[in-house]
Amino acid sequence: MPRIFKGLPTREKLKAVAAVSAVVLLLCVFMAVSMRYFRRETPPAPPARTETPPVSEDVSREGAPVVTVPETTTSVDLSADVRIPPRSRLAEDVEGTFIVIDKSDFTMEIFRDGEAVGQYGIAVGQNPGDKQGVGDMRTPEGEFPIVQIQNSSRWTHDFKDGKGQTKGAYGPYFIRLGTPGWTGIGIHGTHAPDSIGTNVTEGCIRLNNEDVQALRKMVKVGDKVVIRR
Repeated sequence: MPRIFKGLPTREKLKAVAAVSAVVLLLCVFMAVSMRYFRRETPPAPPARTETPPVSEDVSREGAPVVTVPETTTSVDLSADVRIPPRSRLAEDVEGTFIVIDKSDFTMEIFRDGEAVGQYGIAVGQNPGDKQGVGDMRTPEGEFPIVQIQNSSRWTHDFKDGKGQTKGAYGPYFIRLGTPGWTGIGIHGTHAPDSIGTNVTEGCIRLNNEDVQALRKMVKVGDKVVIRR
């Protein structure tokens, strides 16, 4: 029994002990409630959000098998020579391998480390202007990367001319371009060499088969291709 209770009658001592115990109990409860009320917890960090690059669901009528390659580049306006200089300045400004396609004069030029290393005749989309929609028979305009090089020697295509599937429609190689918004666009050979120099394709760029074979040896995935009006 604490010394402060000495001299008190036993009954009074018991009452005093009970009172002190009650006060202590109340203090304990108050402290517990206070700690719980004022306790601050740092909310857990939200899980990191990962996004899968969108893959276009459009299918080009050019007929090339669709490969779902995530697109990370965007088409640019090349109506002026602000982004892409004329040929006279292009060789001075570009390092590595770079392809320039001019739809208006049906030519393709290949530059390597500032020097022109090749020029070929081509065929392009049946309709003029930049591509606007699936099946509009236009070749897209802009700057695009090569995303895949495929052996297309066994590919066929139905040109809707009543002849059914045409063998060798893409020649020996299909050099696929990353064209945001469109799939199945690329540079390839042909079964009809007399079509070079005309507006005849469904959107792709055609070369003579011997030219696409030579081009295949000069380019790699990641090289840039500029298509101008």
